[in-house]
Amino acid sequence: MTTNQTLIRNLSYPVIDGIRFYAAFIVFVEHILSGIVLEYFKVPASEFGYSSNSQSLSFLYYLADGNHGVDIFFIISGFLMARIISKESFSYQSFISARFKRIYPAFLASLVITAAIVINVFGWPWKPIDFAYNMIFLNAFPQFGVMPYNHVSWSLGYEFAFYFVIPVLALFSRVIPSWVAASILMLSAALLIPDSLIRFNALFAGALIGTLSESTLKSVAAKLPMAIVLPAFIGCGVLKAVMQLPYLTYYWLFIPCASLLFIRLVWGPSLLGNILSMPAFRKLGTLSYSIYLYHSVIGSLVLYKLTPWPASIGGAVLCFITTFVLTLIASYLSYQIFEKWYFRSSTKGRKLDPVKTNS
Repeated sequence: MTTNQTLIRNLSYPVIDGIRFYAAFIVFVEHILSGIVLEYFKVPASEFGYSSNSQSLSFLYYLADGNHGVDIFFIISGFLMARIISKESFSYQSFISARFKRIYPAFLASLVITAAIVINVFGWPWKPIDFAYNMIFLNAFPQFGVMPYNHVSWSLGYEFAFYFVIPVLALFSRVIPSWVAASILMLSAALLIPDSLIRFNALFAGALIGTLSESTLKSVAAKLPMAIVLPAFIGCGVLKAVMQLPYLTYYWLFIPCASLLFIRLVWGPSLLGNILSMPAFRKLGTLSYSIYLYHSVIGSLVLYKLTPWPASIGGAVLCFITTFVLTLIASYLSYQIFEKWYFRSSTKGRKLDPVKTNS
């Protein structure tokens, strides 16, 4: 449940809310900072990258390289989905119904609002068929050529596609240990999923974590020094920047490091975990879904309608701060209207029961 006053939900793993906000914030920084550099200061896209001749631009690109926030969301989602199906009362029909109620109202509202803005303010064409395809998340798959009226919603297409795998994990878990079933699915995904859809793999990594027992996860966390897993997590991005790693190489380094850090933060004591569990970050984590849905279109509105031109450092700072504040306001309203009811009425809003065995 979530109280009106605090926005803090009753969770088995409070630190996950803080991790959610971190993931949403680095995606926010990626889109807003990139927009400022490319559209406000008119830096050519070819110059904004790790191979840039300008160290300042390379550093800004490092700060803006936050796309891995989506992969963190996927790890969390895979973990939570595996925990849900581990319940003896699991019903696939109830599961899909609950996920639809949780995700779709806020998504649909954001799609309508975002489409109205990009069409009426920025002159995008109105394509009813494409809008309908957005409603079923086909914009997540470039091969369909769908105009993405709210481009960040591509990740929801991955989420819903993953839900079709849940019955397989549930069925396998009846005859073999659930962690073995999840391992088989994760390995199969790594071998069979094409490189163009590689980011599905983070969902399977999270699902494997979700099938492990509390005792196993606590034991693993106790053996993972924060002094190693946190630098390893950060080091993935540093290596990507310094060595200009191909994305696939970086991705297969990042997912294990992010998964291990997730385990360490959730099941082991740490200063960073304590910080992420603070009330302020938990409240922001509660708003993270709506932050993700609205930040990009708000950033465009602020940049082109509220930010003073010609470009200046002061204007860039004003754009970033204004976008963040307006995104928080929009996210709070979105949560109150389209999300809070779910946590108040659905049993899915209660604490997850910890997995006690690996079978």
